[in-house]
Amino acid sequence: MVAARAVGSAVGLVAGGLGVWGSFGGLLVEDAGVSTSFLAACLIVRDEAVELPDCLASLAGLVDEVHVHDTGSTDGTPQIAAELGATVTHGRWTDDFAAARSAALDGWSALWVLSVDADQRYQGDPAHLRAMLAECPADVVEVEVDNAHDELPYTNTAAHLFRAGAVRWQGRVHERLVTPDGRTPYTVVAPRAAIVLKHRGYIRPDVRRAKASRNAELARLALAELTTEDRPLVARTLLDLGRSLIGAGRPQEAAETLETLRDLFPGTPEWLQGTDFLARLVLAAGMDDVCLTLVEQMRPAGASRAYCDWLAAQALAQLGEVATANRLLAGVSEVVDTSGRRQDPGALRELRHLLATLARA
Repeated sequence: MVAARAVGSAVGLVAGGLGVWGSFGGLLVEDAGVSTSFLAACLIVRDEAVELPDCLASLAGLVDEVHVHDTGSTDGTPQIAAELGATVTHGRWTDDFAAARSAALDGWSALWVLSVDADQRYQGDPAHLRAMLAECPADVVEVEVDNAHDELPYTNTAAHLFRAGAVRWQGRVHERLVTPDGRTPYTVVAPRAAIVLKHRGYIRPDVRRAKASRNAELARLALAELTTEDRPLVARTLLDLGRSLIGAGRPQEAAETLETLRDLFPGTPEWLQGTDFLARLVLAAGMDDVCLTLVEQMRPAGASRAYCDWLAAQALAQLGEVATANRLLAGVSEVVDTSGRRQDPGALRELRHLLATLARA
């Protein structure tokens, strides 16, 4: 059984004499006469009775304490969290992830916070991570997240570690960390050997679609609140809406949203990512010529050559231009999309195998 009072094992001492072990078994740091944890985990949950125990077990030996903020569970999640040693608080779900994550931080403090979801599992070297944080000059640390997926697994980086008090959450959906005045914080990426989060939330297609539908509605609410002066936020929210509609299985609405994004925000990172999502959407619909046109728009806009060649090779294969597709794919060793998602290597192997089969035929 995991207990937050025991998860700060002796490995926490690598933080370099920052404090003494407190009664909860976590590493306490003396700051202006006040003792606070070096590293605490924070979760927002609702009806996560199945996922939560394994998530908390994976944090054993890494964090000094665990805080679980429940937003209305009916399956006993808060009781399970308390039995496993977490400090549990309760709040109301207001269709706003940033608000929930902010509420989860109320009433306690730590030098560093690990924001993790119940369907994620920590893997890595706790001593390595804690030593890195002890010397870290940044306020936010991105970590690699390996996403299991019912269609195509991928790895991305996301901000899951942050210095408490230096940043705040912003955004109803696909929330992000910003400085108190709304700027992008100083951010570094953690070594994969120190931390990687294994995300299980997209394994089942029905669950994935339900989450995407929820996120689409949150994005619509966010758009309704924004003004024309919030151009960067409008662009990001349109992108969030478009990608969520794709995941929810609503391709026509997604295409219309992404075209709106492209019309309103040319030359922006959101335009490039939106064009990428649109290219993949039309590729899946068999609109190969349209996909090729979009790929050629992405090349001068900053998309990597290898990624554009990967997309174009798929469209050309569907058009029967196997030799040209093979030539393009010859220079591709890794597939990383415009948002930094690294596709599972198996997808590249599968496409090479398909092209080889078509060539022989």
